[in-house]
Amino acid sequence: MRYLNHLIGDTRRFKVLFLSEHNASRSVLAEALLNRLGAGRFEAWSAGVNPAETLSPYAVDLLKKMRYDVKTLTPKTLGMFTGEQAPRLDFVFRLSSTVSENALPPFIGKPMTVDWPLPDPDNSAGSPAEIATAYASLFANLTNRIGIFVSLPTASLESMAVRARLDRMGEQGLGLTG
Repeated sequence: MRYLNHLIGDTRRFKVLFLSEHNASRSVLAEALLNRLGAGRFEAWSAGVNPAETLSPYAVDLLKKMRYDVKTLTPKTLGMFTGEQAPRLDFVFRLSSTVSENALPPFIGKPMTVDWPLPDPDNSAGSPAEIATAYASLFANLTNRIGIFVSLPTASLESMAVRARLDRMGEQGLGLTG
């Protein structure tokens, strides 16, 4: 990907923050996915409004099975992304409907906020296999959405018109048409 970006002169690196309530599963999975799928073009982090003390063991297990390095993944607070030392963000994805616009601090860079509310697999009931299935479903959903996101050309990502399309992806599932 980095080589292709160099060939076409596209060297912009977009900074992305994924937010959820606890930063134990959804946002962490999204962070890992974007850092892999968008390597060289995107840099992703995740945070929680009320971060958990530890990551979900189901999320960690899923990432390990998919050969992701989980050593650097940990629940983080929103405070890490505000202030002078915080990264200048381009996008903030809210993955939890409980994270309101009013709960967001002023981020450096005035990022585009996009809503992709997804069910929290930590709320899944049933056997360990059923809970693992909920995580696998979430991971597949995120893989599809993030795959589309990383394939957008830089000009589209820099356009405010893309916000409405990204929001519709959160409401309707997949696709950037309409």
